[in-house]
Amino acid sequence: MGLFSRKPSFCTICNKELTHKHKPKREWNIKGPLCGDCHFEKQKEYYEGKVRQPCAECGKTQKITDLWEPRWQWDMEGLLCKPCFDKKEESFGKKKNFCSLCGAKMGLIRYNPKGKWKIDGQLCRKCWDEKKAEFG
Repeated sequence: MGLFSRKPSFCTICNKELTHKHKPKREWNIKGPLCGDCHFEKQKEYYEGKVRQPCAECGKTQKITDLWEPRWQWDMEGLLCKPCFDKKEESFGKKKNFCSLCGAKMGLIRYNPKGKWKIDGQLCRKCWDEKKAEFG
């Protein structure tokens, strides 16, 4: 079963053998487990605001406490500054609430375009019917 033959794991920062693994936060940009001491130090740096990181969109460097985490629907890595977050939120709202072709306000029923149509966003019934007739 492999219960007693597990390989030892080591801290990503100090390379010390681990008895208990601590998972680093995503915004720390560390891949792999941490020991308790390194996890505590990284957490202290993060909450004191010493860590600086660039915005994923514009690249402007700010304290990590001033950056915003993107929504999961946007499917992106990294943190965003407030203006970039607001722009992304606005464009996502437009893409979600309005038809991609005619710009009409979407109702309760929305239609997803077929992959071969190469359309980003959702369609209203009228536009979906037109594209269906055009491409099949």
